[in-house]
This record gives sequence, C-alpha cells and structure tokens, in this order.
Amino acid sequence: MQRLQLAEGAPEGLEVWRLALDLNAPVADEDDRLLSRAEWQRAQRLRCHADVVRAVATRAALRRLLSAHTGIAPEKLVFTQNAYGKPALENADGPIFNVSHSGHVALIALAHGGAVGVDIERCRPEVELAPLQGLVLSPSERFDHALPFMERWVVKEAVLKALGLGIADHLQSLSVTPSLELSDTYSLEHSLPISSPLQAWPLPAPCGYAAALGYVQG
Repeated sequence: MQRLQLAEGAPEGLEVWRLALDLNAPVADEDDRLLSRAEWQRAQRLRCHADVVRAVATRAALRRLLSAHTGIAPEKLVFTQNAYGKPALENADGPIFNVSHSGHVALIALAHGGAVGVDIERCRPEVELAPLQGLVLSPSERFDHALPFMERWVVKEAVLKALGLGIADHLQSLSVTPSLELSDTYSLEHSLPISSPLQAWPLPAPCGYAAALGYVQG
C-alpha cells in the first residue's frame, strides 16, 4: 500500500492509501483469513475471480490499517453500517473510514474527526457516459464544461459517501466546479439536508482513472 500525498489545505488527520491489485492472482491466504465469515461469504458469491480478489484484498487492507490505529487484531474488528450501507467500526474507537475500488486500484480513506468519503472510477469514453449525464449533473452543470464529467462524478460520490446519504438520490443536488480561490480543490454548492461545511479534493490516480476525496467537518 502507498499513502498518498493530499492537496495543500486538507485537514490534518486525513489519510488516503492506495492499493494496487493483481486481479489474476489467487486470493492471498493471509488476506482471506482476516475476513469475518459474513465478509467471506459475500466475496464467494461474486462470480468473477477478479471481483473476489478485489473484495478480499481491499477488506483485508482496511482491517490492517484500522488495526494499526486501534491496537485490535485485524480479524477481531467488527463493523456496522447505516441505512445506506456506510460502514463504521462497532467494537472499537478508531478513525472514520471509507473505501472505493475500480479496476486494479483500491483507495482507503481515514479521518480522525469529521466524516470522509473516497471514490475512484476507471474512465470511460464520453459517448458511453452521455446517457448518465441527466442522472448525475445538476441543472447548472449541464451547461458548464469546466470539468470532465467523470471528474465531477467521483467528487459527488466521494462527498455523498462522506455524508452517508443515498448516492443516486442526491447526485443532482450537488454542483461541483473548480475553486477560484484555491488550486487542487473544488467549489461545492448544494441543496442537501445538511449544514456542515463540505470540502473535496482531487486525488492522484493511475492513468485512465479519476479519484476524489470528500470531507465533512465534524
């Protein structure tokens, strides 16, 4: 795993780790044995071997990182989740976290205070994404081409994951533009049912991917 350097201005206590995945390799025994029975069963229901590797390796990496912060053995950590599926630690005081994976890359974000969300997506041709624009873009964004569609998408997902809200229901309630005051950050306008300040930054990603980090101040 590699810890990513975050944009200037990101709050202290935020960490993002990037995991490179070998999707053709067998599931690693040292990863498999860290998972709970429920996690293992979910992974085994996946039909594609690459999906199994992605799920198991990412969950094991998350458990190792949280173990390092909590002092609890990775296999002993217990998770819970809210109504929208956002996970949290149930049996330990530790960092807030969020995970995303796409293709051969996974990201794990940790925050000590506030709430955090992360998203990474493999870029696709604009012609494939065109049918999604009406579902993702807010009215003001449909005529604003300051950012590529995929970049806006990952920012929205990261912010909504940080908030722990249903993503599909709120994509059009959030507008993303480049910040006019700070480089390497975004300006966010929204009609979401929250009052806490929202922030988002681009993340370094391999060629062919887009990634973003979202944060909600506590």
